[in-house]
Amino acid sequence: MSLPIGSITVATPGTAVAVATSGNAITAVSFRARADNTGAVYVGDSGVSSSNGYRLEPGDELNLSFKETIDLRRFFVDADTASDSIDFAGVAA
Repeated sequence: MSLPIGSITVATPGTAVAVATSGNAITAVSFRARADNTGAVYVGDSGVSSSNGYRLEPGDELNLSFKETIDLRRFFVDADTASDSIDFAGVAA
């Protein structure tokens, strides 16, 4: 079992950034907004934005688990502030 981990920095607010560019079948994933972020970050699909994403304030964490495997490439992030980041760790199937 591998553990896909990484960080995503949003360069331009309002532009969704892919969490992964290559396929990773996962059964769980955790997202954590960096504590030193200036604003909120948002987790969602390719259309994620501040109006429809799961909002994470600096230091907040979101943990998801799935009954079946899901591709990590389905997740995207956006942010209120340029250069804010989110860390992630997935559990590969």
